[in-house]
Amino acid sequence: MPPSFVINFSALLLFGPNVAMLVATAGALTPGFLGSPRAYALRPMLVEATLVIVATQIGGLAYRSLGGMSGDVMWPWQGLPIAAAVVGYQVAQGALAEVLLPLLARQPLNRSWPKRALRGCPMYLVGASVAVGLVEVIDHRMWNILPVAAGSLFFAYRTYVDYVNRLEEGHHRREVIDFLEQGMSVVDPDGQVTLWNDALERMLGCSRERVLGHRLVDAVPVLSGTGLPRALNDTLADRTSRTLDNVRLSSGAAARILRVKLLPVVGGVALLWHDVTERTHAERELKQTGERLALAAEGANDGLWQWNLRTREFYVSGRWRAMVGLPADAAIGRPEDWLNRVHADDVAGLKATLEAHLAGHTDVFQHEHRIRHEDGNYRRFLCRGLAVKGALRRSDRIAGSFTDTTEQTIAQEQLRSVGFLDPLTGLVNRGIFVEGLGRRLDDVKLRRVSNSFAVLYLDLDRFKIVNDSLGHLVGDELLIAASRRLESCLRPGDAIARLGGDEFAILLNGLGDDSQANAIAFRIQHALRAPFAIGGREVFTSASIGIAFGPSSYTNPDEVMRDADTAMYHAKARGKARHEVFDADMHARVRDRLSLENDLRRAITSNDFEVHYQPIVSLTSGMCVGFESLIRWTRNGEAISPATFIPIAEELGLIESVGTWVLQQACRTFADWQRRFPAAGLECITVNVSSRQLMQHNFLRVVQQAVDKAGLKPADLRVEITETALMDRPGEAAEVLRELRNFGVKVYLDDFGTGYSSLSHLHNLPVDALKIDRSFVKSLLLPGRPAIVESILALARTLNTSVVAEGIESDVQARELERLGCTHAQGFLFSRPLSTRSAEELVVANRPLGPKAGIRKENQPHSSSGTAGRPTIATQRPDAQHATPRFAEESSALARV
Repeated sequence: MPPSFVINFSALLLFGPNVAMLVATAGALTPGFLGSPRAYALRPMLVEATLVIVATQIGGLAYRSLGGMSGDVMWPWQGLPIAAAVVGYQVAQGALAEVLLPLLARQPLNRSWPKRALRGCPMYLVGASVAVGLVEVIDHRMWNILPVAAGSLFFAYRTYVDYVNRLEEGHHRREVIDFLEQGMSVVDPDGQVTLWNDALERMLGCSRERVLGHRLVDAVPVLSGTGLPRALNDTLADRTSRTLDNVRLSSGAAARILRVKLLPVVGGVALLWHDVTERTHAERELKQTGERLALAAEGANDGLWQWNLRTREFYVSGRWRAMVGLPADAAIGRPEDWLNRVHADDVAGLKATLEAHLAGHTDVFQHEHRIRHEDGNYRRFLCRGLAVKGALRRSDRIAGSFTDTTEQTIAQEQLRSVGFLDPLTGLVNRGIFVEGLGRRLDDVKLRRVSNSFAVLYLDLDRFKIVNDSLGHLVGDELLIAASRRLESCLRPGDAIARLGGDEFAILLNGLGDDSQANAIAFRIQHALRAPFAIGGREVFTSASIGIAFGPSSYTNPDEVMRDADTAMYHAKARGKARHEVFDADMHARVRDRLSLENDLRRAITSNDFEVHYQPIVSLTSGMCVGFESLIRWTRNGEAISPATFIPIAEELGLIESVGTWVLQQACRTFADWQRRFPAAGLECITVNVSSRQLMQHNFLRVVQQAVDKAGLKPADLRVEITETALMDRPGEAAEVLRELRNFGVKVYLDDFGTGYSSLSHLHNLPVDALKIDRSFVKSLLLPGRPAIVESILALARTLNTSVVAEGIESDVQARELERLGCTHAQGFLFSRPLSTRSAEELVVANRPLGPKAGIRKENQPHSSSGTAGRPTIATQRPDAQHATPRFAEESSALARV
């Protein structure tokens, strides 16, 4: 309580609130005017004056409202107004200082201000009593006792202020102790607890009331099993500080680990308790992690390294030493031990990359360079690392790994050196051929050369039959032999390329007239007419050839290739073994193609398609377990084959819209069948997906929306993707397929065995089922062909995938597939693709299909759900009894397919 309160309150009793407010204002502003300007800032002084003025005014209002009068103090009737004035003064001052001012300054509020304000009321009541005494002395003119009364009141006031200060100090000390995060207790010389703070209550779960006045072990029995009681007695005896680092308390749900420090103090021993449970566990985990990392570093295939940029210490793992041919105990301690081994041509690039990363220009340090091995040879390593910044935001150390990429680099260089060649025939590939054609086109258009040129597009006739009947190895040998004969037909300056499969292209340069191209085409036909001796047998083939002359109106080489390809298909359509020149009639057909494209665009805009459904049948029971959804389009009353308009949709970039529509229709229809016909036991609906669909950035979201909107379980949807489509971008495709599988959708690999180099990527693809191509099923009864299907089934079992056979057209094929262990199939033997209505009728009938259609449904295994006893595509694997003896034989058989 400030002494000015007595003066202000005396003025209130003598003259009323208005005079008291003037006195309070003068008292608040006087120190600012009389003192040093530095000691009293204007703004705080005004704030303080405002607080006193408002509080005095509110105290005066409280005094007057309860009957308080100025002048004579009618005791004890004036006691209530005086007390009300004191309380009003305190509450007003506390509210203004602790609530209003923080709100104006946008500072947090002290929510305990009422308690603090009321706690100061007793002291202010004493000040009010002094003011009453002064008023009485003044009012009754007792000037002779004024000095004695003033002196007595002064000393009483000082005594009271000292007492209050001690109480406040003790209160603050208790608050500090209670707010300590550490537990604190004090034990007197008799071993009884005299202090027990809140943190220790929470730490040990023992209240202050239970402990104070008792011995520590009696209040907390769990401590008797620790070394703390003995340490406490020793500290009381010898007055020496001690620390117990591992006091374990096993009571309660979880054990605690405490560190207790015992400090001798006046009147006993102070115990400081610190819960180190989490830190101890963290240290133990850190130690175990360090041991695991050390073990991983020694067992890793990569070498690990760390460079302390401040101390220039360089650490490497044992694997790092072994990779450069050093013994395990070789001394490696400086970065020069690494940098001095780097090839001279790679040093500058390595240092530049390292400096860029340390400067923060790159997120990761990565550089491939050559390092000298102890045998004197240089090996190539990929170095990766990450810098760690210190307190000053500067890199103080960097650590990373070394990967030996020597063999990989050699393989890449070999591939790069032959990347422009077809690995089978040794001819240039399509990319190199088109690039050369583009240069030739530019030269002719810029009149650098005067002669024209022509492109011959060749496709070997009946090559698929050779592949299917004699195998891919024979087909490969035929391609090689045909390539040599085609080369023999060329003139100097001409170029030939294998475009892929059985397609070749020839660039005829320096043509004097068109008849020269026709002559060479006849020469090729004549050269291919003779039989090829392959594998001890004679193989015959011919070629369909399309010719496009340049430069004409072509603007790029792809247009020339397109027209030559168009002419080749016209030759094939007119009987094969002939050649055709791209002409005006073909332009008309191109216009028809353009019309088809326009109609297709309109059909896509209006969703003018139908989805048909071909049943997928269990070979064991003949029951339909699912459907493959197939798109159908009728144009001007004529059915257009998907093989015709689907490639056009892909070429036009419209396949995403078509595919999304089919996906939505199939999901909605199948989910509706499942809800309406639960006894049918339908398990899955498959939807064909093109590579363009699969690579669209939001394909997963498209599938999720279709499934969610239809109310279909993700596990009931299968997406079919051909292996040839996956080969374009296998890494990205595999990632998308993994996302689909994580969502719950299953993945089928369609036309398995027909793709080139499929086995090299199959083990990396998240595939749930393989679909055996109809070409293998068609030739299933030929000598040696069952072994191929059997190998596919064995491979599927090895990869833990299911198998569905396509194109089943005869009972013999179905029985042979069932004998080999295939569980599911589809084809015309069971049903052609059906319209939605016809497929629904099939579901309602719920009877076996195909050869087992005569078997009564009652004889089929059944359950209330309609699926028990029936093998499912998701779980049924090829039977182990149909496996070939060794997987090596399986892979060999598949490699020939």
